[in-house]
Amino acid sequence: MRHPILFTTLLSPLVLHVSHAQTGGNLSNCKGGCDLGEVCIGNPFSQPVTDAQCNKCAGGQYWWPCNFETLCFCNSIEENAPRAPPAPKSRIKVNELLDPCRDILTEEVFDAIVQPMSEEGKALFTYSGLCNAIAQYNILHDEKFANMGSDVQMRAELAAFLAHTAVDTHGFSVTREEFHCVDPIMGSDGNAYCKPCKEEHYDSGTMTCSQHYFVSEESYKEYCDITRQAPQGCGCDKESVKPVFVPVPVNTNASNVDTNGYIPASDAYFTRGSIQISWNYDYYGASLSMTGNGDILCDNPDLVATNPAYAWGVGLYKWMEKMTFGTMGETAHRQALKMNFGGTVKALYGELECPSNKWDSISHVDMVHDRVAQVCKAGAALGVYLEMDKCETKRDCLECDGLRKIYDSCQELGTCPHCASWVDFVRSVAPTVTPIRIKSPTFDDWNQNYQDRSAADVKALPW
Repeated sequence: MRHPILFTTLLSPLVLHVSHAQTGGNLSNCKGGCDLGEVCIGNPFSQPVTDAQCNKCAGGQYWWPCNFETLCFCNSIEENAPRAPPAPKSRIKVNELLDPCRDILTEEVFDAIVQPMSEEGKALFTYSGLCNAIAQYNILHDEKFANMGSDVQMRAELAAFLAHTAVDTHGFSVTREEFHCVDPIMGSDGNAYCKPCKEEHYDSGTMTCSQHYFVSEESYKEYCDITRQAPQGCGCDKESVKPVFVPVPVNTNASNVDTNGYIPASDAYFTRGSIQISWNYDYYGASLSMTGNGDILCDNPDLVATNPAYAWGVGLYKWMEKMTFGTMGETAHRQALKMNFGGTVKALYGELECPSNKWDSISHVDMVHDRVAQVCKAGAALGVYLEMDKCETKRDCLECDGLRKIYDSCQELGTCPHCASWVDFVRSVAPTVTPIRIKSPTFDDWNQNYQDRSAADVKALPW
């Protein structure tokens, strides 16, 4: 049963076309029929599909579109009910006893992990923002973030997620893609304005632009895929976003502010978010996932840079729903539940970072190193240990070749200081309690010596 939307009160008002080749019978969320007051509908963001085509899945049809897990799903028949597509299932039970923020990620633990270096980051990547985003996502989806399985699995998922978000946001300090929003101005109208710059004119060291974008272009043409319009992306074109007059705040000396070449930040789909999203289709998918309404982020993508719950929420969308092969494959969420950090890297970043010693991009090699360092930090704070390449079986398990070598190198060279002590931590009763120090455990040691609270014997928690 889908629940009412919270963002309207809490906040403010990669699609791949694959062939109909997946097999395995009826994999849809409508298998066996929908509950009273619900009907099987389509997820056209994923593939071109209609509600009428999906309605047959509830009756037992096993071929397309019913043979794709997230293409058809049960939803309320109420008018204007949110249409939040389902996340791929982990087949692990919801832990109804524990709450991810109240019981696992306390504010004290959060502050030990999330330490923004910029004022913008401090205002955006907040504890309450993350907890609101988690609550909202888990209300709208049967597959829950950081609320499946044992408390060890919940801790592992939080640690892996926060490790990736730390890297993607440069230490929770960057809120908008830097060379697409040079010297942002908050106008007297309360709206943000950005000066886009072409990469060849941007100096990352000084964060300055030697020539603004519109010296050579009449309109802003970036991050708009005109082949992916609603319901597969936000409506956009490459001609309508042009430089505008910026209403400089009255307490600012306008003569000292160069306002040439600025556009409204709300008109551009450049990179933002705790786990990066970009392009018009990514914003549409994230908006559907968080609110059940694709228009919210289409109308104002800059909510991701100004509203904490949206900043964190788009990261949850990528984490829970980005599949390795478009509408098939693994997700970071499912790999984290397997305690497999390398699998989360592979699911999110694919060939960009796996093999992790690949030298196609020096920046991505550095990012992989930082991911290892950050998971050590987050894992220690949350009192949980994840493997770099844990695959008990090859089925449904992803490996990031070379990640273990980077981790071992960190240990030997001391370039990841948190990793030196991470494996010495055994979770005690609460993550804020001083941990016991032992010799470095293997994953098998962890399972044999730690009694966790499983989801099998927990009681319901009132939401």
